[in-house]
Amino acid sequence: MGRKEAIALAWTIDDAVSSKTLKDAKIYVQEVCFRLGHLAPKIRVRLFRYPGDKEIYFELSHFIKIPGQQDDHLPSLKSDSNVAYALNHAVEGLTHPYEYAVEQGNEPSDGWLIANQDF
Repeated sequence: MGRKEAIALAWTIDDAVSSKTLKDAKIYVQEVCFRLGHLAPKIRVRLFRYPGDKEIYFELSHFIKIPGQQDDHLPSLKSDSNVAYALNHAVEGLTHPYEYAVEQGNEPSDGWLIANQDF
């Protein structure tokens, strides 16, 4: 099969990555970056979907861990059927613990952000 014929078969992005030879394919929809409050590191949120799936998932470049709070704060939802809602889940998973910690009198620290080693 020539190059021209192979290209003609890939009508959609999903078709292009549907080969059984490919593993762990993700289709990135959007990436958003921002800083959280007074913290210096830029946080990135990648929004993606899996081939054949319309659900939008997200991955965070950083997690938030506030000293004195028991668990790392991970968003309870990891996806949504809508890009904006998926992004909102990711953002709230960071802003809610940050805002709560500041309201409790904690001084913001860059140490609250833990880099996601899998990002």
